[in-house]
Amino acid sequence: MFVAQPFRIRRFAAGLVIALAAVFSPGAFPQVKIGPTDSAVIARGLIVYKDRCAICHFSESQAKKIGPGLAGIYKRGKFTDGGKVDDASMEKWILSGGKNMPPFKPLLNAIQVRDLIAYLKTLY
Repeated sequence: MFVAQPFRIRRFAAGLVIALAAVFSPGAFPQVKIGPTDSAVIARGLIVYKDRCAICHFSESQAKKIGPGLAGIYKRGKFTDGGKVDDASMEKWILSGGKNMPPFKPLLNAIQVRDLIAYLKTLY
């Protein structure tokens, strides 16, 4: 029986390694991603837009109101100042403001900003 002991330990160790690899593999715990197709997120983003953005920006046009129209902002890929439009730059613009736009960092939390960005992606 004493001779079989090392075999059991190696077999246990191999099984443990396989089990841990399965548990900690990238697909074991999928990340929760909220994309622009999540209707609840978009609906909340629309509410934020109406409350904070619609006074200065058109959603269905690129025409200037007080600020530029936001229709197709992600499709265009550029802000009016030429900067690239992506989630990070949009978040920065919303939170920090820009030319003639106030910063919304004191008014919006991270979830509201995420929801607003999801809504902006739906504008064409």
